[in-house]
Amino acid sequence: MHRLAILFLFLVTSGSALAQSLDCVAFTQNVIETTREACSTLEQNQACYGNAIVEVQPRPNVRLDFSESGDIVSLAAFESISTAAFDADDETWGMSLMNIRSDIAEGHLTALAFGQTTVQNNSEASADFVAVEITVTEPTGANLRAEPKADAAIVRGVYSGDRLQAIGRLEDTSWVRIADGWLSIDVIRNAPELSQLQVLEPDSQIADVFAPLQSIGLRTGLDDAPCAAAPESGLLLQTPVGVSTNLEVNSAGLTLSGTLLLQTTADGKTILSLLEGELLYNNGYRLKPAESIEYGFQGSTILYTPPVEYDYANARYLPLVLLPREFELPFSLGGVIFPFTPGTGFLQTFTADSPCVAAWTVDVNLRSGPGTNYPIRRGVTGGYYGNPDARAIGSDGAVWWRLGEGVWIAADNTAAAGACGNLPLVSPPPLPAG
Repeated sequence: MHRLAILFLFLVTSGSALAQSLDCVAFTQNVIETTREACSTLEQNQACYGNAIVEVQPRPNVRLDFSESGDIVSLAAFESISTAAFDADDETWGMSLMNIRSDIAEGHLTALAFGQTTVQNNSEASADFVAVEITVTEPTGANLRAEPKADAAIVRGVYSGDRLQAIGRLEDTSWVRIADGWLSIDVIRNAPELSQLQVLEPDSQIADVFAPLQSIGLRTGLDDAPCAAAPESGLLLQTPVGVSTNLEVNSAGLTLSGTLLLQTTADGKTILSLLEGELLYNNGYRLKPAESIEYGFQGSTILYTPPVEYDYANARYLPLVLLPREFELPFSLGGVIFPFTPGTGFLQTFTADSPCVAAWTVDVNLRSGPGTNYPIRRGVTGGYYGNPDARAIGSDGAVWWRLGEGVWIAADNTAAAGACGNLPLVSPPPLPAG
């Protein structure tokens, strides 16, 4: 089960710790529960006002009543939906849950916007449409093409056994339309349901075939978590198990099967962090669980960074309980440890009342608990540091630092600076069974 640990927030300003008047984590947990109850009747292709503040920009000549928790609107009725950043004074933190049909034949894509997040609806579709799952049967695979003809430009390759969602067809059903291209009927298992697909013109554009919110523009806050145990702003997406969907996010084509966190940076880049499943991007590149990429534009070209470890430390506090499927977050050291250059006086830059810093210059093992009888999570070379949030007396009688939930290091292997003596002394977690 996913849960948020109960901690309190302290804001550090000019070396002084100012306690917030609001118990931040208890508040965010209440927001999550409010959203769960308010949106329990949400149906396909609808958005729900989970918690204040959520605003929608309606389509021209459309009037919407969307002003309080539990209100529901059709996805096709608005141009954008925005959730508000955390505000301790007003005790608000925006959250909205959406069920998006996308190109999924059965079920829907679940979307959860929270914090300072705006989702622009780039699809002009005014209603839902039929999608039919097809399977590639050509043993050598096939090519998805930009137009429904054999010599058209290749968009990407598909492989024997691939299951795709067809969302349109030519009038004679000789070619079927996937979100990002056309596929010949000769390379797929022919299904009688294909006749239900909408008839499209050969030159139809993406906007003509994307369902509401299948193509979006996204903007979020970043590094704006309201407290140490609450999430930064973002958008969560989750497909049904084993089902993929084609999306367009900030003009980049994506194929998702799993759970994805999306955020944006101040300079307009998009961050994709895969929490489980698989993500295809950049015409066939694959992102694996626990990996993250950024992309942005240089002129009209989209540039992608190489995959890196996702921010596991912050992902632990995401409101995953509002998604339909539970899963275990993949472990990584993203946001848990950070590199530094030994021999440069790094620790001397911290004062006695700075947050605790533990650094090491030798190879160490990070373990799941405070003691050598706990399993090793990861071996790490020297030249890294972490910010412990607690300490414990280990099973070996020594002091251990907790760098994050389930990530411990022996204090004897580190040099420390800052207010480490003020860290709470906690009980060691249970040893794994067996």
